[in-house]
Amino acid sequence: PTNIDKMEEIIGKLLSGGVQRKPKIAKGTRDYLPEQMMIRDQAFQIIRRVFKSHGAVEIDTPVFELKDTLTGKYGEDSKLIYDLADQGGELLALR
Repeated sequence: PTNIDKMEEIIGKLLSGGVQRKPKIAKGTRDYLPEQMMIRDQAFQIIRRVFKSHGAVEIDTPVFELKDTLTGKYGEDSKLIYDLADQGGELLALR
């Protein structure tokens, strides 16, 4: 079989649900199922309401930043920074 035949076979299996794969979860992270998300969302709504009643305002910051920003904040040796590869030439990092 040619490469195209092999690819078509794999795509056919994927589309039919014939390939089962359990995704790997990164260390220190977790997935939230729909039931868990409902509880989590309710908890965050309560937290937001209490904070707003005391005059707080909500902000949303990116999960990744320029590496220079984070190394200046946490220091070069920090284990809180995870480097990301970027195709645009900038070094990005997760905190």
